[in-house]
Amino acid sequence: MKALPFPCIRPAQDRVLEALPAMGSILSNNEALRGAIADGLMLKDPGAAYYVYECSGEPGRVTGVVVICPVNVLTGSDEAAAESVDTLAAARAIAELKVQPRPVSLAYEASPVMDIILGAAKEGASLYAVTDPAGITHRVWEVKREDAVAAIRAMLDQAPEPTLADDPAYAAALTGASQLLADEARAAGTYTGKEPFSFTVAALFPAALVSGAAPQVPMGLLTHQIARWF
Repeated sequence: MKALPFPCIRPAQDRVLEALPAMGSILSNNEALRGAIADGLMLKDPGAAYYVYECSGEPGRVTGVVVICPVNVLTGSDEAAAESVDTLAAARAIAELKVQPRPVSLAYEASPVMDIILGAAKEGASLYAVTDPAGITHRVWEVKREDAVAAIRAMLDQAPEPTLADDPAYAAALTGASQLLADEARAAGTYTGKEPFSFTVAALFPAALVSGAAPQVPMGLLTHQIARWF
């Protein structure tokens, strides 16, 4: 599987409790998001990183890793969902915002070595530790040290392609947004296939620990800009 580190747009560490309840407004349009960045409520990481994500509560604790994957990992999403009015509207909204609002949850075949690597990352200080109204605690660790990034990438390179463990309508909206932005780039004669919109931010969870639907990273906690703002 191709799963890469990425530069994240995320809440400022000391203002995450202020930012998360306001994400509906912050991610409503480009102007609001850019205003939040200018205000220091949100920030754009200057370099690429992997993010270890843990959610704990009922029925237990699950650890995943947040990456970017080629958007074609979402190919095969529910066709009915892809053609629904709501999904098409969501795709347009994401394409206009030019930011993926939350990672799509995928299941992958994790290995014992990967568990050790992610466990080591969790021994450091976390970026976030927040508990939502449902009593679920979300923790995030940033992994940007060169050797740790290389170790995670090497393990993911060996893993089979992941499978969808999220709402098919959301996956279809992400695919649709990517297609809309690709069509715009083709019309402008600038399309290369390597643009950020050719990738999707994904939270990879061990398939053995998730059945059907995996946990979802809260909206706005770990996002990624998929096209340039103008």
